[in-house]
Amino acid sequence: MSKNVIISVYDKKNLDIISKYLIKKNYTIYSTGGTSDFLKKNNIPHIEISKYTKQKEILGGRVKTLHPKIFGGLLGTKSANHQKELQSEKIVNFDILIVNLYPFQETIKNTTKTNEIIEMIDIGGHSLIRAAIKNYAKTIPVVSPNDYQQIIRKIPKSNLERKKYAIRALQHVTEYDIAIANWFQGIKTEEYPLRYGENPQQKAVALVNDKSFVQLSGEKQLSYNNLLDLDAAINIAYNTNSKENICTIVKHNIPCGGAITKKQKNSYLKALAGDPLSAFGGIVAFNQKLTAVTAKLIVKNFYEVIAAPDFEKEAIKILQTKKNLRVLKVKKFKTQTEQRSIFAGALIQDSNSKTSQIKSIYGKSKLNKDKLNFFVNILKYIKSNAIALFDNDSLISQSGGQTSRVDALQNCFYKLKLKHDYKKLKNLSLFSDAFFPFTDSLEFIKKEKMKVSIFAPMGSQNDEKIKSFAKKNKLNFFKLSDRHFKH
Repeated sequence: MSKNVIISVYDKKNLDIISKYLIKKNYTIYSTGGTSDFLKKNNIPHIEISKYTKQKEILGGRVKTLHPKIFGGLLGTKSANHQKELQSEKIVNFDILIVNLYPFQETIKNTTKTNEIIEMIDIGGHSLIRAAIKNYAKTIPVVSPNDYQQIIRKIPKSNLERKKYAIRALQHVTEYDIAIANWFQGIKTEEYPLRYGENPQQKAVALVNDKSFVQLSGEKQLSYNNLLDLDAAINIAYNTNSKENICTIVKHNIPCGGAITKKQKNSYLKALAGDPLSAFGGIVAFNQKLTAVTAKLIVKNFYEVIAAPDFEKEAIKILQTKKNLRVLKVKKFKTQTEQRSIFAGALIQDSNSKTSQIKSIYGKSKLNKDKLNFFVNILKYIKSNAIALFDNDSLISQSGGQTSRVDALQNCFYKLKLKHDYKKLKNLSLFSDAFFPFTDSLEFIKKEKMKVSIFAPMGSQNDEKIKSFAKKNKLNFFKLSDRHFKH
């Protein structure tokens, strides 16, 4: 059986090298207009696709490869039935597809002209890649000049080796499609270079909406961890949807400080007081324009990033005195979905943005709607099992990532006693991200002899025992309408 390859590329980098290699290996090259011109100039033998299909390019090059003789050769399997049909239709089998797409992402960076951008939405190339992905067991998709050397070293034979090329091709067209979808929605996504990933030995890049934030100050590049922590900090601050001043401090993707008050200065000071040691080197976010008064307090401590929807001019000047402090103006937004990579692919879910309601089991809550929402938003970003303690309007202790809820509870109280004059606290609110499975947690709270209101979802087989214990021991207990696990 003859060996055949389709080459149709926008980026001609190293095209002569890979083409000459394939000719040496007795492949017949089929190519389109611009690629064909390049091959002619470099004296590389090939067959023009239009001569093979007996159909010239039409619509100014919009239609080149969309033909049964092309897609039949890509999609036909090695089965006897398929091969018999291809032979009867005089269709050749294509063993390799070398395609890279029109530079859509680069075009939207350089122009706002709709007609120019539209023409950079690849159709033929995209379709060719999809076909090769579907039939990777026979046709190898190669979508980047960076892969040419690998092909030269070894043309993959096994399905496992071929699948790696299919995966890279799928990732390529997926990123391409996302960029197009974002453009149609008025969202411009671009690659944002990062210093490194979670650790210095890990390379990383961020794909971000170019209008989501602007770096106003700071000489250092942002890192993977900076953006991850920033995501938590601004989600808590922004999504509470309150007119009051909110400040959140996040360290290692866990809130270590947070407060909601009428004055921004007070919110910052109370957020810092929650755990000043952990706040060192953290990410600080505000929901209102940052004032110069607050900025003067901020520069007394070391932080990685300060984020707010806007800044007073004098505030920026003050923050700029700290050269390594990154100052970000972050647009208010609402996250629609969350996704994480796993061994089998990816997990995608709706964002946990629902506002929780409370129902009294025993006692009367003193929390207003804004405080309740803010406390729940902090709770959402503490790893499960999560317990958080609040004093009137600020976070003062939290514990998460424990496999036992009672362990998380005990650790939370231990940290409270270690860092605060807890005997003076009279308006404590304790939040649990999920139900108490047994009464042991409530028994522990009772022994502490602190005046505390408890907020937790229900769903345990022992719910009635929990309710009965709370009422019998006069523990202020309120049912949260939703669970807030964060694994």
